Amino acid sequence: MRYILLCLLTISLSAGVCAQTVRTHAGMRYTGSGSYTGYRNNHKDSVLFSAPMGIEVDTAGRIYVSNEHNIFWINGNTAYLAAGYILDPTDPGAADSKDFAGSQARFSRPAGLAINPNTNELMVADLDNNQIRKVERFINTATQQQVTSYAGVKLLNGAFLNGANASAKFNGPVGIAVAPNGDIYVADRANHVIRKISGGNVSTLAGSVGNSGHVNGTGTAAKFSAPFNVMIDGNYLLVADYGNSAIRRIDLSTGAVTDLITTGLFGPKDLCKMGSSLFIAEALCIKRYDNNVLSLYAGSNSQQGYVDGDGTTARFEDITGIIYHPKHNMLYVVDMGNNVVRSISPTARPTCSFTASTTSATKGQTIILTSTSTNSPEYYKWSITPSNFTLLNSTTVNDSVIYISFSQTGSYSVKLYVSNASGADSLLKNNYIAISSVTAPPVVEFSATKTNPVVDEVISLIDLSTNTPTSWKWRISPVNYIYVNGTDSTSKIPNVKFTNGDNFTITLIATNAQGSSQLTKVDYIKVNGSFINRLTVKQGFAMYPNPAVSSVFVDTKDAQQIILTDMFGRTIKTFDVNSDLSEIAVDDVQNGAYTLTLLKNNEKISGRLVVNH
Repeated sequence: MRYILLCLLTISLSAGVCAQTVRTHAGMRYTGSGSYTGYRNNHKDSVLFSAPMGIEVDTAGRIYVSNEHNIFWINGNTAYLAAGYILDPTDPGAADSKDFAGSQARFSRPAGLAINPNTNELMVADLDNNQIRKVERFINTATQQQVTSYAGVKLLNGAFLNGANASAKFNGPVGIAVAPNGDIYVADRANHVIRKISGGNVSTLAGSVGNSGHVNGTGTAAKFSAPFNVMIDGNYLLVADYGNSAIRRIDLSTGAVTDLITTGLFGPKDLCKMGSSLFIAEALCIKRYDNNVLSLYAGSNSQQGYVDGDGTTARFEDITGIIYHPKHNMLYVVDMGNNVVRSISPTARPTCSFTASTTSATKGQTIILTSTSTNSPEYYKWSITPSNFTLLNSTTVNDSVIYISFSQTGSYSVKLYVSNASGADSLLKNNYIAISSVTAPPVVEFSATKTNPVVDEVISLIDLSTNTPTSWKWRISPVNYIYVNGTDSTSKIPNVKFTNGDNFTITLIATNAQGSSQLTKVDYIKVNGSFINRLTVKQGFAMYPNPAVSSVFVDTKDAQQIILTDMFGRTIKTFDVNSDLSEIAVDDVQNGAYTLTLLKNNEKISGRLVVNH
């Protein structure tokens, strides 16, 4: 019996908000199959995939893609061979089931991929071998990943048999998921059932073997039709029920199968979640299900092709997999018909805007330019003409906030360019800042990069005085502070670290040839000493490699959080810890020296990390 939950489900096939942008992330587009690169390491834009099918993200953020007879992973701009045959997929012996490391291993049409969240091992639905295979976790680029057969007998034609992993039989396993407890769920497509692998044994979770249909029920009383993929959703398993054009839901505690979506889909192949939204991959489009509403998110219901663009203007040829990358805040899809991996940004193109702390200043006065751009820019570039300016406080033209001063009088134009994964925008303000000469003593003003730091956090005091001071004298009370990074009480912009929780009064005396003046701000800096002040600071813990190129492994036993800070004490990244050994991606961090800090119960343990790409 087919249940249509009209009371719970509202269907809308109108296009969703077109903030999302589709782009080609990896691969050289062509139709058909059989092309290959022949190299283990390639730039992601020049790699040739052959009918790629599955996609997954590991715990460090690498993107794995199952290709015809092999598996690649993508990190940054490089695509690496993880395992399988690297040459012409039509070569004799290219397709097989062989347990070896790297390019010596053999697959036959690997399809769905799933990462074990506890071990970072990759589980593979090896479709044409009718097996489940395991790829050992990544160690480094010099160590090839070992492949082993995990469950299922190698069969040319599939079959069905429950039992021990080594003797079980599958028939067209295409989708796979791994639960937090390590249990594995397989969409056994040609058997029309969902299988479970746990404790060394394979069993049937739901579905009637060899009998397709659309029936809700518990365990084997339920029926599916060519289930294509599965996804863990809390205590439920979501099923892309391809033949029934439905999304089904299995209660993992009881085995009860119910309908989630039964209208508005056409052959769903894969699914993933981003927040509360469920994204469903069909051959030509991505649909979003949120608050009981189904909408077209990207692509077309009926038009195929190869077009990068916003939302429903994009075109796909044959989508077979989708995954959400939380570190990138990005959806990635496998477009098998175009032999590429596409990205879908959930954010809109940025809209550029900025402000200045003042637009009328004197020579040498500090001016703060602040981007107020919307839609989360990821890249900034400031341009100022004429170029008679100096960047202050270690800021660069690629920061969202920059501190500058001008050495010549006149009018200056300011331009800001911003971009994110969805696009770019820029804004030019002509003759925006007017700089005049000095005719009077300084008029003192200052600010701080942060007025509520915690103990041992480094902040900057920013002189904003007009009339070009030539010398400065800072006074801070009480005396529980130190100057750092080569600055002192006579610096224009000193870097200060407070060693105790308290309220601090700041005074600045500024002087030029016309005289001096001062300004005092009582209790201006309020340092929070709770929690951090009680931590015991220790040095040293295991991390490797150091220097790091793309990632670093950290001994995080008993730790709750990792904090990466730069030489000025600014937080670059934070990570919550859930294992004894953590891999931290640093491929998006600039070269330089950093401090890696572990929070362990009542201790703060710090170590020096060098990043050198």
